[in-house]
Amino acid sequence: MIEYQLLDATDKILGRFCSQVAKRALLGERIVIINAKDAIISGNQRDIHEKYLAKLNISTATNPRRGPFWPRRPDTFMRNVVKKMLPRKKLRGKEALRLVHIYISDIPERFKNRYQKLVPSEVPFADKKRLSYYNKYITLDNLCTRIGWNKPVLEVQ
Repeated sequence: MIEYQLLDATDKILGRFCSQVAKRALLGERIVIINAKDAIISGNQRDIHEKYLAKLNISTATNPRRGPFWPRRPDTFMRNVVKKMLPRKKLRGKEALRLVHIYISDIPERFKNRYQKLVPSEVPFADKKRLSYYNKYITLDNLCTRIGWNKPVLEVQ
């Protein structure tokens, strides 16, 4: 039975959290991250929004449909951050990225049977405590909705 480390991204600083995840993945640990939308990015809200909106306006002059393309969903956004922290052109970086599974809120029902043995784990040095004095941060959910993520509407029955 394969063992997965369960990490909760709620109130974790995105960069610090993803660097720890990348390091663990390089060591061969299998990781499942839940609540990706609740991770936080430190800084002024307006500056963060302007930075990522400026990235979306970059395109080629000859054919704008060629990209670059930027993720807008919180789980793919976080996956991209982890990917940039791994060795890019080496096989070990690609294999490490395959060991990391990221979900927006909780593990969907259709994937629950994949993770038979989940071990809750904690990432050090990634808490929000450092930012509580300044209160200058935004959630990944806030940023992704600003740059164009259409949240799925839950049906009420």
